[in-house]
Amino acid sequence: MISARGNIHDVAADLTSIDFTRTPIFLQPDDELGIELASTLDLEIKDIQSAPSNHWYLGCRYGDLAICHSNESPLVISERSIRSKIDEARSTHLAKACMARPGRIVLDAFGGWGVDGFTLSALGCEVTILEVNPLICTMARHLAQELGCAAKIVCVDAERYLQGTDEIFDVIYFDPMFPVHPKSAKPARRMQVLEMMARKVSDIDQVIEIAKSRTRDRIVVKRRRSEKARSLVPDWTVYGRTVRFEVYQTR
Repeated sequence: MISARGNIHDVAADLTSIDFTRTPIFLQPDDELGIELASTLDLEIKDIQSAPSNHWYLGCRYGDLAICHSNESPLVISERSIRSKIDEARSTHLAKACMARPGRIVLDAFGGWGVDGFTLSALGCEVTILEVNPLICTMARHLAQELGCAAKIVCVDAERYLQGTDEIFDVIYFDPMFPVHPKSAKPARRMQVLEMMARKVSDIDQVIEIAKSRTRDRIVVKRRRSEKARSLVPDWTVYGRTVRFEVYQTR
């Protein structure tokens, strides 16, 4: 099981990470399942009547953690749906691009809900997942607990983390959010919500340059397959049906 406080204290002292205990969950006073969930995740409990309007917040639906908004229906991500995505991805292009194998030390710098990081962990990698949004990060921690995943999850800005840590990784993996292609089918709702909530990265190439000094083998960047080439030229690329994984060798 993942300890929120333990993961935060593992971050170098000069990094400003977010204390999960300051991330509240908004509950009905008699919601016993929600109170138990808050205790498991070390979350501050606030009355649902004080939930923010026009902003995302954490809530509870029948004992499951929910991402809520006054103008949206609550989002609950089931452990079963994530496990299915992990099973699908174990033998695909992500694993090939990262050369995933037991003992490989991987940093998933833009973790989101954690699916790619959980997949690499299931393949035996020692994974650290970064996510700057505390609500998204708390959901990732919850899913990791449900899955029994050993990945370490840290709520911190990736660029700040890379500039402050002394740790060296075998692989640093980036999955920057890219908008849904107008001709593509509508993505799963968890991806729609993630796109609405996630902070957009203004200069991924700059973050990649910083990451080069923190990896001993490679940097892997996920992009839409049809996206135009960037200023940085990868050493090779692994192509999927709709995405590609650019590999930048650093050794």
